[in-house]
Amino acid sequence: MLLLRKSGAISFDDILTVNGLRCITFQQACQEYGLLRGDQQWHDALNEAAQFQSPRQLRMLFAMICGFGEVEDVPDLWVQHQVSLCEDFVHRYSEQTGPHYALADIEELLTSYNLSLQKLHLPTVDLPASVLERANFDVVEEQAKANSYTMQ
Repeated sequence: MLLLRKSGAISFDDILTVNGLRCITFQQACQEYGLLRGDQQWHDALNEAAQFQSPRQLRMLFAMICGFGEVEDVPDLWVQHQVSLCEDFVHRYSEQTGPHYALADIEELLTSYNLSLQKLHLPTVDLPASVLERANFDVVEEQAKANSYTMQ
């Protein structure tokens, strides 16, 4: 990308120099040229999805973004969207423990991408497996149960 932007470059220093200032990394030079949007596209995707997706679906999207999206700052992405990612667990448990359940769910989803909370520099949680099994439930199954109770 930089070579297309910087014509006549004959050295790495030429490529790293943007508007007379030498950047430390090629990524920084790309950012100075406005070639990288940073994580804004991921924030936009999660904000849009939060309008019509369940928190579980948002956590699945979050894990997918982390697995494929080359996110620059995963902890910031978590912090900025924590409320919508944890909404169901906060409602079911509390504001203090809801994020722990959400992170545990995300940890499980990340295994599909050979990732972990630790690898992504997210807070790690240590909840017993029995607690996690109770925390996750099948929406379709629960809906069917609710419908059967209302029909009786």
